[in-house]
Amino acid sequence: MLQRRFLHTTSSRLNITTALFPGQGNVTPEIFSLTHHQVDDVRNRHYTDLINHAQHIVPNVPIAKYFSRSSFPSKEIQSQELSNTSFVQPLVLLATYLNYTIYKNTTGWDIRNANYLLGHSLGELSALVVQDVISLEDGLNIAYNRGLLMEKVLQSPENRDKKWGMVALMFRERDFLSILKVCKEDCKLNIANINGYEQIVVSGEKGELMEKLNKLDIIQKRLTNAKVWRSKIRKKWLQTEIPAHNPIFNDIKDELRGYFKLKSDTLSVPIICNYNGLIVAKNAQRVVDNFINGTSSPVEFTKCLESIITSNENTIKETEKFKFINVSDVTYGLTKRFFKNNDKCQIFDLIEEINSKE
Repeated sequence: MLQRRFLHTTSSRLNITTALFPGQGNVTPEIFSLTHHQVDDVRNRHYTDLINHAQHIVPNVPIAKYFSRSSFPSKEIQSQELSNTSFVQPLVLLATYLNYTIYKNTTGWDIRNANYLLGHSLGELSALVVQDVISLEDGLNIAYNRGLLMEKVLQSPENRDKKWGMVALMFRERDFLSILKVCKEDCKLNIANINGYEQIVVSGEKGELMEKLNKLDIIQKRLTNAKVWRSKIRKKWLQTEIPAHNPIFNDIKDELRGYFKLKSDTLSVPIICNYNGLIVAKNAQRVVDNFINGTSSPVEFTKCLESIITSNENTIKETEKFKFINVSDVTYGLTKRFFKNNDKCQIFDLIEEINSKE
């Protein structure tokens, strides 16, 4: 039996434990490594059968090959396939589901032992699937069709000739509120993700994005010269042509809602919603509604993390910790940076935890 250093202290009676679920921007080699070990090294038929079953649910997107080293696609093929959000969304959902399933079967730790579940964007759907409020089959179908609906918007006559993109803006924590306000009010940038006090992500049509970012540069120069800001904003264009969490996706919400089928109206584990940063304790339909609304609204990841702390800061004991469990190096990095100065918070990468012991 593998022993994990956090397992002795993740009981909800001792600590506040949050399990995190990555979004579609989290396709890195690490996310497949646990499944590769089970499929290629252990040759565990259970996972092979589960992957084949999932592939049968979404036959139009050949995602199964990503879960074995022997069939893992070349970088060229990855580049082609991963540019389609209808491909990436079911792929990430299945990878997340498999990682938590493998961890449960390896260590005995069940996701229902967590105090909260927190998804990043698509990860909110994964959080519903992993606690079996939505079946894996329906979850894959929702993820695939959500992607198709988004692609349909981008291929519409008014959008098909446009180039779209997303840009991460990184800066010092002290300037967070001021920079966020300037981006929204002065530059009219569409905020896609608020990932922490040091990073926000904006999305939109590339030409318009560049114009607005140029305006941000001018404002930045003025405010840094006046020593109002101490940050020089670093900009990184993300490897995507999908302007996630953008108002252009407003019109897909009603059609998207039609794909949801709940197995249960009641959550087993509370979910913190990206749409508003609020904790939903039991009402599964409210989480679904928030997830759908979030398709064209910002991911309030910072508010979600704040909610976990503020909801428990008056009751958590001195010896207890906030523990954040990740199956993605991306969400691990976000939570690690967010809580870097908080000694009450411990951040874990489950994939690294297992791989370091194999």
